[in-house]
Amino acid sequence: MYFLQNIPPAPGHQGSETVQSSPSPTAPPAQNPGIFGYLPLILIAVMIPLLLLSSRSQSKKQAALVSSLAKGDRVLLQGGLVGKLVELGDRYAKVEIAPGVKVDFLKNSLLGKDTPETAAQAEKK
Repeated sequence: MYFLQNIPPAPGHQGSETVQSSPSPTAPPAQNPGIFGYLPLILIAVMIPLLLLSSRSQSKKQAALVSSLAKGDRVLLQGGLVGKLVELGDRYAKVEIAPGVKVDFLKNSLLGKDTPETAAQAEKK
């Protein structure tokens, strides 16, 4: 009946007869959570640097794969396309996906050379 405690008295009635609520005697006292209360924060603080290091190492591997590509290599793209590398620029790569069909892609979309290992790795994603 907490919602009835702050209602003003009806017109014509003298005084207010609000009921003061007190903590129930059967409720246990609040306990200090200790180290287990901070455990989620500790886990987050440890996991964020690990995730950043992992993504940084993956981007270095990707950059090494792309830099090792040469004109005429069969390349695998992130979208699942396979083609022959025609030109490799600073940001873009021109890939021939069919005879006479040349398409420009972002350099980041190249997964690497088309080998059985790269194909298996792309299947996992």
